[in-house]
Amino acid sequence: MIKLFINLILLTSIFCHFALANDADYRKSLKLFESGSLIVDVRNKSEWQETGVIPGSKLIQMLTPAMTLRNDFINNLISVIGDDKSIKAGIICKSGGRSSATVAMLKEKGYKNIYNMIEGVVGDEKNTGWITRGYPIVECQKDCD
Repeated sequence: MIKLFINLILLTSIFCHFALANDADYRKSLKLFESGSLIVDVRNKSEWQETGVIPGSKLIQMLTPAMTLRNDFINNLISVIGDDKSIKAGIICKSGGRSSATVAMLKEKGYKNIYNMIEGVVGDEKNTGWITRGYPIVECQKDCD
């Protein structure tokens, strides 16, 4: 029983490290943007319209209006990211939840340099967010009509 408990703790700590290894704090998120890395925004259309988007980001809605995963999400995502598993990209949402799930999905597909921009566009009680930090944002034109 003790061995099982120790193995469970060990596996949990490994999983937590693996899950956090691709988190990009606000500094790294800005560096991804400034270096020209691909940025993918997985929020929904109304959020893009409300807050604007990061200049040059690709917009792919993750959830349906009923808040379930869109059937075409992974295929749309991979069509934008491409087949190169070594591509460097940042994934962003409102406050880090959807982007974290997206990074996990892409890791399962073998992508290695995909980063969860953990503060999100808006942030939450723990994180300031892209907009509040004064980082570049533009009105959503494409994909928002």
